[in-house]
Amino acid sequence: MYRLIYFPTPGRAEAIRIILDISELPWENITVDFSGYSELRESKKLPWGLLPVLETPLGSLSESSSILRYLGKMTDYYPSDAWSEAKVDECLDAISDMSNILVATFSINDLEEKIAARKVLSAPGGKLSNCYDLFCEKLQNSKTGWIAETEKPSIADIRLFSDCFGLVSGNYDGIDPSLIEGREILLEFHSKMCAIPGIYSRYKDMKDDEILWVYSPGAFTTNE
Repeated sequence: MYRLIYFPTPGRAEAIRIILDISELPWENITVDFSGYSELRESKKLPWGLLPVLETPLGSLSESSSILRYLGKMTDYYPSDAWSEAKVDECLDAISDMSNILVATFSINDLEEKIAARKVLSAPGGKLSNCYDLFCEKLQNSKTGWIAETEKPSIADIRLFSDCFGLVSGNYDGIDPSLIEGREILLEFHSKMCAIPGIYSRYKDMKDDEILWVYSPGAFTTNE
């Protein structure tokens, strides 16, 4: 049995949850609050003191990208040749850089100030908006339609799906679906990802979920 430990939110664990579903490995989704996280950290059960952590038959593995690579190799969602591996890793790093843009806003205590700061980031020309533009450009120019130009979807595509759409779910004050408006190639990518059986079955009944609705088939269209 594999056990994934993280907070109840999608965050850095949602891509891992997706690949675990696709893998069909026996796994358990363990959620903890901050108190539970503190207990795990103090007990030294977290390899680097951070979540998410994947408990495997061989031991515990930390760092979301490392967990994705490990599971990707087990599910054929991580390429075997060195160049393709490097391109997938490159995309994973770029997606992490995008997600980290918001980190500075987490420490802003005043809600209005926090929202204002995030509006600047997501407005045209803002750092977050620029990242979305770049990902759209990469998808548009990809010879295969996948972000790392792999022949089939990879863990980089799963991470892009989980992070790009997770940010506009409403879970982050000041960021909303207007961030993806007009970015048709990204919406096409959403439809392609939702057509993957493991992803479709995971989210097909979540259109009314407060946060996970962004991953459901047809979440941003009316014809799916």
